[in-house]
Amino acid sequence: MKTRRFAIHAYVIAAVTLLLGLALSVRLNSWTWLSRSGSLVVINGIILTSHQIIEHMHRLRQSQIHRQSQFNRDWAGGEKSGFVHGKEEQVWLSEKYGLYMLVFGTFIWGFGDLIGYL
Repeated sequence: MKTRRFAIHAYVIAAVTLLLGLALSVRLNSWTWLSRSGSLVVINGIILTSHQIIEHMHRLRQSQIHRQSQFNRDWAGGEKSGFVHGKEEQVWLSEKYGLYMLVFGTFIWGFGDLIGYL
């Protein structure tokens, strides 16, 4: 149910973004705004399709918090299961930074030419 709600929100945000881009393009007679809104829709789509990566990022953060709390525990009799180990952690970090790279690159693709106006 949570995933369905997330998807519905993503569709609504995408539709509103496109409508705003279309309205700005018509009002300002500059179709670059529709193009820019398209890049924002792509970012929205990246986040929607990368929901599993976002879940991995959350689990990795929880694992790191758990790991920090275990430093005070006596491990002599305890079991070390439940930790995210080396290779799996590296995969999740790669997914996390790859997602950030896609979003950032798409944003620059759509809005990079506006930096000259700042």
